[in-house]
Amino acid sequence: MSKLVQIPESTLETLLRQAGRTESVEDFLRSAEIQSAVQASHRLLKRARAAYWSRFWLFFSAFVSWISFLFGADLEGFISGVLLTGMTIVEFKVYSLFLTADVRGSIYGWWNQCLFALLFLVYGGYHGTFVSISPDVRGLVDPTMLPMMVRWERFFYYTIAIVGAAGQFYLACYYRTARK
Repeated sequence: MSKLVQIPESTLETLLRQAGRTESVEDFLRSAEIQSAVQASHRLLKRARAAYWSRFWLFFSAFVSWISFLFGADLEGFISGVLLTGMTIVEFKVYSLFLTADVRGSIYGWWNQCLFALLFLVYGGYHGTFVSISPDVRGLVDPTMLPMMVRWERFFYYTIAIVGAAGQFYLACYYRTARK
């Protein structure tokens, strides 16, 4: 689908006549075909606004992940940085596709956000299941507090998994509805 552009009424009337159409400009603009194109364009531009903010947050997440990796290089930080950077690049593409009224943005956006939702589930699920209280913290707190700290940390990570995944999946579904 091409991006809609504004043209003068007289030019549109000339184009309609050259195309062999006898209807008036007003009737042409009220036609179901044109109304459908206008609605689709509006729908895709709304998705572009969502992708605008999504790419910002993905970029911020990737940036924080790489900073964290630089201060404490580990495999988890590297994998997070690579995945978030890749997803940020795809989200920039999704944004540009939506801006040009290209419905491929909904497909790329769907898969990108579904992957992000899955990663929230994996991250939160892993850290919620395999809770580890740092030895430095263990030395600072009363040993009777450790079980409560484990419960709270588990609750925190499971909440991240569920809320984060739900939010990203909602955005994926929102992107996907642009294909209608």
